[in-house]
Amino acid sequence: MGESKGGVTMNSMERVLAALQGRKRDRRAVTLTLSLYGAKLTGCPLKEYYTSPQAYLKGQQAVIEHCRPDILFTPFVLTAEAEAFGSEIVYLAKSPPNLRKPVIRHGREMASLPDPDMETHPRLRYLRESTRLLAEASQGTRPVAGLLLSPVDLPALIMGIDGWLETLLFDPENTRRTLEKTTRFFVRWANTLVAEGADLLVIPSMFSHPKILTPNILETTVMPALTEAFQEVNAPLVFHHGGNPLSTCMGLYDDLPNVAAFALDDRDSFADVREQIGREKLLMGNINGPNLWRLTPEEIRTACRALLDDRADDDRFVIATAGADVAYDTPLENITTLVEAVESFG
Repeated sequence: MGESKGGVTMNSMERVLAALQGRKRDRRAVTLTLSLYGAKLTGCPLKEYYTSPQAYLKGQQAVIEHCRPDILFTPFVLTAEAEAFGSEIVYLAKSPPNLRKPVIRHGREMASLPDPDMETHPRLRYLRESTRLLAEASQGTRPVAGLLLSPVDLPALIMGIDGWLETLLFDPENTRRTLEKTTRFFVRWANTLVAEGADLLVIPSMFSHPKILTPNILETTVMPALTEAFQEVNAPLVFHHGGNPLSTCMGLYDDLPNVAAFALDDRDSFADVREQIGREKLLMGNINGPNLWRLTPEEIRTACRALLDDRADDDRFVIATAGADVAYDTPLENITTLVEAVESFG
């Protein structure tokens, strides 16, 4: 909860909705990607944390208590979707699970894979139950953001990055068949998370960036696939930079259906993005989350104040960490310093 100079208070849901709608609010909304960090706060082994919905809920309740973010995240464990198709993963000591072995090596093998059963597959059940428990615990006072891969990014975890790039570049027929399957999965899975209680969905995307693919493939294959998938989702979407700056190519994404916000990379310029897309979409970012541990509290306060000053006249803005999870070994003081700076200056 925050309080403005006029004494008006908002809860986190009201604050984030005000930012989405460009309305006045008591202060800026602030969030950090603290999916992983809940395990540190509760001392939970990561294999348990990423398989037990109750353990994940306990971790996020600790995040709320100690860190006070305005947005909660469902488990940031995108490999779970690939596991549902048969890929193998490995559990790590201080990081989310990582891909160990893709289930296939090329798009020509995609047709042999059955569609995952969202009711019975243990990895998808874990994500569904974690989402439901978070939503129930939040009771509408703090938005829950579901995380999932786009239909053009999921194949990289099913057949490996090299296999997906080879398919995209040289095999249009199997590219089409692959995207038909992953788009069908994406739409069902996105709406399943919404039905479980997710208020918005965050879509990290690498394979829609000009640094990764040619303009022709983006225009003829990737953007039509994203358009088809996104228009079927029953919730606002946050298009996440996926590790690449968006400032130079926002025109590619501005017309995607249901995209209400963009999560920017720490190298992005908010001014450049606003110049390209105008002021109607929410912008989130852009303090580097994985490297937050490197900064001193004073450096964090300075960076936060500079960002808030830069966006002083931008009503559709949420200060947030960019990139993947805030690192496991980040001092709690660094996180609370960021939140307190926004509460004081925002």
